[in-house]
Amino acid sequence: MRFRKTVSVVAVVATLLVLPYLFMSFTNPVDQLLCRAFPSVKFPNNSDASKSVPEQRISSAETTINNLTAVLNSTLSKSHPDKALSNVLNKSTVPESASSSFDGLEAMLSSVATADKTVIVTTLNQAWAAKDAMIDTFLESFHKGENTQFLLNHLVIVALDHRSLERCRELHHHCFMLRTEGVDFTSRKRYMTEDFLKMMWRRMSLLRTILEMGYNFVFTDADILWFRNPFDHFANNTDFQISSDKYRGNPYSFYNRPNCGYQYTRSNNRTIAMYRHWCQGGEENPSIDEQSVLKVMLKRNEIATYNVKIRFLETERFSGFCEISKNMSKVVTMHANCCVGMDNKIEDLRQALMDWEGRRPLASINTPGTKIWNVPAACRYSMRSPPRRKRNSPPWRETKGQGSNNQLAGKR
Repeated sequence: MRFRKTVSVVAVVATLLVLPYLFMSFTNPVDQLLCRAFPSVKFPNNSDASKSVPEQRISSAETTINNLTAVLNSTLSKSHPDKALSNVLNKSTVPESASSSFDGLEAMLSSVATADKTVIVTTLNQAWAAKDAMIDTFLESFHKGENTQFLLNHLVIVALDHRSLERCRELHHHCFMLRTEGVDFTSRKRYMTEDFLKMMWRRMSLLRTILEMGYNFVFTDADILWFRNPFDHFANNTDFQISSDKYRGNPYSFYNRPNCGYQYTRSNNRTIAMYRHWCQGGEENPSIDEQSVLKVMLKRNEIATYNVKIRFLETERFSGFCEISKNMSKVVTMHANCCVGMDNKIEDLRQALMDWEGRRPLASINTPGTKIWNVPAACRYSMRSPPRRKRNSPPWRETKGQGSNNQLAGKR
């Protein structure tokens, strides 16, 4: 009799201790992981950098909660199968008809992935696949960088049309064709046009699928030069690392200005849920690009909902034309961001590659204030509006980056 009473008391005490964790596991992940997109999108005000930096709320009891969540899943799957967390995470948001476009992707990823299932991914359409154009400069940088050539063994080039696939196969061993019914991705896409936005969200769907397949990825735009091995500079304890157009000195500040053209994402339940929420935002806001949706998510601190630890990459190493590195001995990548026009991008990227080759041996003696780059040059004024034409004056001549036939993936 005394033994039964003791067991009962222990059971009651254990229940009281566990209930708060069960409540936390049930209310936050189950509801939030449904990936409900925000009802409306408002652009963040980039001028509010003076406000206090929001801290990322990563639960210190995450391990305990995850263990209790597993117990809760077991219970829920029996009584309410549709509410189990594992079912929420495994529930695909890709239409069945669209999933066929990823046939063969997992086999490709498996053949190129590193030992820890990490791949490097870029996308390519016909405009960027032209001979002696963007893709050639991109691949050349791997051959001229420090300890970067072997990374080509882990690079998958995702072709968005048949012509870019043919060109890819001329240059590289790992090419994958991503088919999209009813959309033509062959020509150049002007920034923020309907076709440009479809291309960006199609890319997001691809990256989400890679995470769902269990692979980590480094996504890189093809207008980025690779000078050094970035894996030597990524943080090990971070889920999502992204480059910055404007870096404010704190890698964890949400007031850094992100650029989705370069990101390192680890596959886990947190990042998969975040990406599904992100893609859902695109479905409900098709006239807005993925970078703007991410800025809204950061402003609303929605990243913390999924316990995703995010880090912004410093521009001293992960550089670009928006904010160029002043230290050649540290620079890892160079992005042709803050630039409009493919010709402008190619011209300045080639010059940056020449600067890298010519001054790299002197990198150790670089002093503050020394000019080490001759870029941006063509890109510097590419984002300015064309001059107004005076009345009765002849039409102004189109210059690089201003003509409609020369517009590309804009300032990205």
